[in-house]
Amino acid sequence: MANRHQARESALETLYAWHSAQQDGGMIPGLLASRLAHEDRGDQDAEYFRDIVHGVTEHVNELDELISSAVRSRSLRSVAHIEHNVIRMAVWEMQNHLEIPYRVIINEALELTRAYAGEAPRGFINGVLDNLARKLRPNEVKRRV
Repeated sequence: MANRHQARESALETLYAWHSAQQDGGMIPGLLASRLAHEDRGDQDAEYFRDIVHGVTEHVNELDELISSAVRSRSLRSVAHIEHNVIRMAVWEMQNHLEIPYRVIINEALELTRAYAGEAPRGFINGVLDNLARKLRPNEVKRRV
């Protein structure tokens, strides 16, 4: 079975590189190929990895607008690239993969945050994603309360 967690790790690394290069879309094919060749992630769900990267990069402005509405206390410019891309990925998944429970998406985002950014930003990311889950998946959130 293909591993979606590994796909998310590869997507985060790819999106981080893309974001750090001023969102140069021409980099995407090379970044995808590089991550797919990564031998430690041979079990990753390659299709899901591509889906996340293309989904986020093609809808980055809409995602950032939505995220900005949930980030009350600070500007998106002050959010580290890793954290910003973790949030983008999770929001994109909440919008486009309704078969995945929002709590699973948030938990995956928090695991990626722990692995790539440490413990400190986890509370911030959890708060932003909980807030956005109420907007994006109101019925599902209501059922969990």
